[in-house]
Amino acid sequence: MISDRRPSDLAPVWGLTATFQVTAQVEIHVTTFAAAAPYYARFRPAYPEAVYTHIRECFRLDGIQHVLDLGCGPGTLAIPLAQYTAVVHAVDPEPAMVAEGLKLAEAKGAVNIAWQVADASRLLDLGLPKIMVCTMGRAFGWMDRSQVLADLDRVITPDGGLAFVSSVAPLEPPLWLEVIERVGADYLGPDYRTRYGPAIASAGGPDDLLAASAFSHMETAAFEQELEFTLEELVGLQFSFSYTSPDVLGDRQAAYEADLRSELARFDPAGRFCETRQTVCTVATRR
Repeated sequence: MISDRRPSDLAPVWGLTATFQVTAQVEIHVTTFAAAAPYYARFRPAYPEAVYTHIRECFRLDGIQHVLDLGCGPGTLAIPLAQYTAVVHAVDPEPAMVAEGLKLAEAKGAVNIAWQVADASRLLDLGLPKIMVCTMGRAFGWMDRSQVLADLDRVITPDGGLAFVSSVAPLEPPLWLEVIERVGADYLGPDYRTRYGPAIASAGGPDDLLAASAFSHMETAAFEQELEFTLEELVGLQFSFSYTSPDVLGDRQAAYEADLRSELARFDPAGRFCETRQTVCTVATRR
C-alpha cells in the first residue's frame, strides 16, 4: 500500500513500501519542471520494454538488489525496474515530479519504491544501502557530473555500475517537428532549446568525463520504437520539456498552445503524427 503520510512524517524506509521523503538539509533547486510534472507523467512516451530487460540482464537483477534512479522524474525508469529489484530508490529534486511518480506507482502496484525529494549533490547524505545499478536519463545533464560520478563510486557495489538511458534525435526527423520548432522559436527565440535545456545535449553517450571516472568501461545498445501521437498528445508533450514548460512560457502559454494546435492541424488534418525513435542505453562499469 502506498503511504499517504507527508514528507515531514516519514523516516527512511527501505522495505516493501513506497515512501515519500524530503531529505533534511537538502538544497532543492528551483527548476522549470514543477509545472511540467503533470505533462511529463501523462505525455512522455515510455521507453521500449527491451531497455529494462537489457538493464536486468546486464546486472543480473533477480529481485534482491537495490537500484538507484537518480533524477527519477515521475518514475519513468524506476517503476518498470521495480519488478526486478528489492527496492528502487527514486530521487529527484522536484517535489512535483515525485508526487506524480507516487501516483503512477500506486496505479501500477509498484510498492517497492522509496521516493526521496533530494538534490544529487547530497547523494552521500541520503542514507542509501549498497546499490547495484544507478540509472539516469537526461537529468544527468543538470548535475555536477564529476562529483556525482565520484559519489556513486562510493555507494555502488564492486560488481555494479551505471545505466544511462535517453532518446536520441532520429537521423531523419519527422517533418512535423519543423512546425514545433518554428512555433517555439517565434515565442522563445531561435536558441530556446539550449537556453532552457540541460547543460549537455545527451546524457546517454560515452564522453571524456565518464571515461575518466571509475566507471570507464562502456557498452552501448540502441532500441527502436514506432510512436504515433494524436494532436492532443503532441501538444501536451511540449509542456513536459524544460525549454517549453509552462514555467518558461508563462503568460504566453495559452497563445503558444493555440498557435501550435493550429499549425499542427494545418500540417496534418487527420491528427496522426508518427515518429521512429531510438533509445540509447549506455552501461558503464568498472574495469
